[in-house]
Amino acid sequence: MSFIKKILHNYSISSYGKNLIDSISNNYVFKIFYVLFFILIYIGNQHFVEKKIREINKMEKEVEELRTYFITIKNNYMFSKKESEVLKRVKKLGLESSKVPPEKIILNK
Repeated sequence: MSFIKKILHNYSISSYGKNLIDSISNNYVFKIFYVLFFILIYIGNQHFVEKKIREINKMEKEVEELRTYFITIKNNYMFSKKESEVLKRVKKLGLESSKVPPEKIILNK
């Protein structure tokens, strides 16, 4: 009797179990372990994939928050570049806008 059959034979209690163990050949035992091995790999892979999906979702949320922050900063920057806002800031320094429109300089070549 093989090693596996001896172990299984020692732990069987009923005669039905003994007959069942005797009917199982080594080929079936190895096939069962082969299938169990791949089932364990499948379960481990599923846990790994679920963990990665949670990390991806977390990163997507973070990217969305950073994108919102970037858009807010960009809008504030665009608002501060408006002429009226620049005039407000320059008035504090004691400067004011010119009443004379700018002149175009033309160079003759």
